[in-house]
Amino acid sequence: MRAAPSPGGIKMSNSIKSVGFLQHGVSAVALYYTLASFHGGAAFAQADAASQGASDDLLLEEIVVTAGRREQILQDVPAAVNAVDPATFTTRGLQSTRSVFDYTAGITFIDLGNPGRGTIAARGVPQASATPVFGVYVDDTPLTSNTNFSGGAATFLDGLLLDLERIEIIKGPQGTLFGATSVGGMMRYISKDPALDDFRLSAGIDVHTVENGEWGQTYNGRVSAPIVKDKLGVTLAAYYRDIAGYVDYVDAATGEVLEEDADRGNVEGYSADVLFVPTDDLKLRFKYLKQESETDLSARVQLQGIDGDEALFGEFTSIAAPGPQVVDFEVISGSLEYDFGWATLNATTSGTEFSFATREDFTAAFAGLVDLLDGRDPGTTNSVLFNAGQGAEKFVQEIRLTSAESDNFEWIAGFYYTKEDTFNTQELDVTPAFNLLFADFPSEYEEYAGFGDATFYINDKFDVTAGVRISRNEVTLNFVSSGLLAGETNFESEVINDTVDTYLFAARYRPSENVSLYARVASGYRPPQANLPVIDPFTGQDIAPPIVFADTAWSYELGAKGSNADNTVAYELALWKIDWANFQAPLSANGVTTGGNAVDGLSAHGFEGSLTVAPTASFNATANISYTKSSLNEDEPGLGGLADEDFPEIPNWKGSVQWNYIFPVFEDWDATFGGGLRYQGGYVSAFSQSLTEVPVEVDNYLVADLNLRVSNGRYSFGIYATNLFDARALAERDDLIVGPATDSTAVFLRPRTIGFNVNVDF
Repeated sequence: MRAAPSPGGIKMSNSIKSVGFLQHGVSAVALYYTLASFHGGAAFAQADAASQGASDDLLLEEIVVTAGRREQILQDVPAAVNAVDPATFTTRGLQSTRSVFDYTAGITFIDLGNPGRGTIAARGVPQASATPVFGVYVDDTPLTSNTNFSGGAATFLDGLLLDLERIEIIKGPQGTLFGATSVGGMMRYISKDPALDDFRLSAGIDVHTVENGEWGQTYNGRVSAPIVKDKLGVTLAAYYRDIAGYVDYVDAATGEVLEEDADRGNVEGYSADVLFVPTDDLKLRFKYLKQESETDLSARVQLQGIDGDEALFGEFTSIAAPGPQVVDFEVISGSLEYDFGWATLNATTSGTEFSFATREDFTAAFAGLVDLLDGRDPGTTNSVLFNAGQGAEKFVQEIRLTSAESDNFEWIAGFYYTKEDTFNTQELDVTPAFNLLFADFPSEYEEYAGFGDATFYINDKFDVTAGVRISRNEVTLNFVSSGLLAGETNFESEVINDTVDTYLFAARYRPSENVSLYARVASGYRPPQANLPVIDPFTGQDIAPPIVFADTAWSYELGAKGSNADNTVAYELALWKIDWANFQAPLSANGVTTGGNAVDGLSAHGFEGSLTVAPTASFNATANISYTKSSLNEDEPGLGGLADEDFPEIPNWKGSVQWNYIFPVFEDWDATFGGGLRYQGGYVSAFSQSLTEVPVEVDNYLVADLNLRVSNGRYSFGIYATNLFDARALAERDDLIVGPATDSTAVFLRPRTIGFNVNVDF
């Protein structure tokens, strides 16, 4: 380190759509993390008032991140990186990772109405097909699927309640160091190290109520202890989140409420983390985590139509019958770190499983049809249940060497291997038994890659970095179907082999100790995909290309990070442009949708900026803003878009403001009064010429959050309100063309939530 002074059973439109506050009081460390979570660059911390007395002297803290696969001071990373302390959100009642995205410039999250379900876009790179464009990691373990039939683009680990040190959000393509699917950017959950010397214990409880909805609660606890001092440490953690419902299930014909607050659910998880340090040069680590999220009903609301955003019946109502919808993640990893002196070896072996499963009751729609087709007496068929499941099992082996810190030359070299087996099953389960529909299309993905980069320090102020990754991919796809609605099919695709290169070039200049300027050129990609045959009902021809080719995005970025001379102001600015050629997308023709590549591509450009001020030891505030313009280069008939048309569901403007004011209460107790404003600009829900969806203007929104907390460093008590003024705004909208009619649904922002929490730290 240089320490410088709709495939796959997913309903698709223009994106994939489904069928805070301080934990440890007001110490110097807490204030530091508060500011770090607000700002992607430098952060400020005050001196500990208990030990040094009141002081207005602020020190610029060195936030260390691993966005470049080595430890670096955040200000020295030639890329836009946000470092977030999860506790600054969870203790303010913001317990989902989507809250972090809400307060992060340049990131767009489309909520699909269930925990762990949504799509993530960064810097104008939209989630336009079923292969993800935004990567998610836990430490060095990639969780993101590399295929388009696993449902991975709309399923992610919502891990804000994990035992985390921080979250790193890296913007722009990261194909060189992190591989496929990190086209627009990526996020890493960085775990806390198990304790090797001091015992750590923390526990918390949160109770809250949703406007016109239920009560909910969250419980969490963590214990970390040295088993053999300085040699072996273990952390055990668990949490349970009861999600308060607010959407009523109603009768589709009469509007009668059949079940109140039917979208209730829960998230539960637990983890074990073992760190063994037998010598000063060797570290061994084993980690296991399991998380399951279950809801009875999506929070998606049925609208009256495309003319407004009013619900069909009442304030928040759904006509979809309740049924279990489960997101499941399981991660096992083992890692080795050995310091040779001249370089450090890191080897990580991991296995990940994730799935999304749902069940819907289709009895009313299909029972009569089954009786007719099977020659049964009317009323014989008593249930028709639709069961669907998607997911993947992924094995990863990564080995890399990282050179020792140097004033002249540093390098990284690595090898990466992954094998991914995906599943996607859809079945209509009829009672008494009748084979109405069964479809199964598993796929396999295998990749070998070599990667590396090198940094040359020209002098104390100027350095350059160059990197490359060469990936060899192999993809296969099978499709088996039976039943009256699907027919007998047994399809096996050809083996698809491809080699993809990605590159990184960066230059950094430090005109002074407190200022860093950089330029960055980088690329990212998604691997090729096998495609299912799709028969045009009018011509009888297969309109689906057998291969969806790999796509590559190139990014060009200029940035500045720094602070003023007296360390009371920190800032960050990035100007960027992305070219994404022939990107993978769902294409429509004659009413049939299949996977393919856009004829040309899109161009996106914009800027992001943040400003942190800490004029006194008692007050700090951070503001950020981003502008994004993402549009098609040429007419795209298959997408229903015209040249220069903005890509749907990508707002032009986004911004937020957060603040904290700290004041003494009595003796060793201090209070923190804080809050935030989050703004998202409006966007269009679909392309103007879309054959599958009606384009509707989705309005902008401004949401306020407020909190008050008292703490003595060990015990803390807080009250909060999220969506304080109960803004009734859309988080996502879907107006699908179904025959001559339009099915209009939407997910609203969660209504005003008021809560109270208690945390204890030992």
